[in-house]
Amino acid sequence: MVRPHIFRSNHALKVWLALLTAMGLSLGLQTAKTRAEDGAGNSEQSLKASTSQQLALVSHLNAIGVLFYGSWSCPACLFQKINFGPQASELLNYVECEKPKLLPDQATACREAEIRAYPTWILPNGQRREGVQSIEELAAWTEMPEITQP
Repeated sequence: MVRPHIFRSNHALKVWLALLTAMGLSLGLQTAKTRAEDGAGNSEQSLKASTSQQLALVSHLNAIGVLFYGSWSCPACLFQKINFGPQASELLNYVECEKPKLLPDQATACREAEIRAYPTWILPNGQRREGVQSIEELAAWTEMPEITQP
């Protein structure tokens, strides 16, 4: 139990806060290590090259002007990008909503589009989808023509 008289000294308070911070960091690092050992966050899919279907969908989305709104800190946005594979996700028309100092125009675009959830997909006609969408869902929603395989 912490006794109130310990906090009378500014030095003692600083030591106590440093101890609590160190304990918190230690727990956080242990959790991260455990998750890494369990394979959490290491999606095999994210290591694979984008498929021709994923690349074709991004090409289609960009051609018709679909925008993908998200945040760098959003786990669902990361998962959405992983669904496209590394190459295709880099080609998406992505608008970053949570870096107003670094990307003020994009943050303004998010406010103007009234983005309430991440990820959000918006068609030029204003139709929107919120949440993670599969490749198939996006293709159907945007009426992507069938891809004929050679």
